[in-house]
Amino acid sequence: MHAGEVGIEIAPVLDASSADARIAERVDSLLRRTCRLARALTGAEQAALRLWVDGDPTKARKYFSLSSKYERYRDFRVDPRGLGLHGLAIPPGEVVRLTQEQVEAHPLWQDFGAARDAHPPMRGWLATSVCGEDARAYGLLQLSDKGDGGEFDEADEGLIRELAALVGETLDAVRLAGVN
Repeated sequence: MHAGEVGIEIAPVLDASSADARIAERVDSLLRRTCRLARALTGAEQAALRLWVDGDPTKARKYFSLSSKYERYRDFRVDPRGLGLHGLAIPPGEVVRLTQEQVEAHPLWQDFGAARDAHPPMRGWLATSVCGEDARAYGLLQLSDKGDGGEFDEADEGLIRELAALVGETLDAVRLAGVN
């Protein structure tokens, strides 16, 4: 963990046998660092990487990086009701960028119900799919709350698109290597 940062991860992305445990641990570490890097590159206060288990968006392994601004949310572990924007199907290589106003007006937007005070608020949104070869969908990389109070821009889009592509290539390599 770095100064001024809150890290949360829920379960490793790989369930590995003892022979694969070292590789799984390294991939898990890479995914945690991906969230930190996404925040650092874009100036976001929040980053989340949601990887689907067996291709099912309702079952996910999640990694978060939250700035010190969101310290009070570091122990949050409950998903909001339904998937909302987190379940948005984003085609490979595309990025969705929404202002706060657009987030709240989006048909998939939903507040966090009873978890509203426990879940970090979404302030603007930038997301892209994490895909591998042949458009194999692994999940979603998403950012919220541009640190300078501004909005995400085209440069931010390019950065997370490239970062998500690298993660997809890494997950492909692990899958092809036969790590469970």
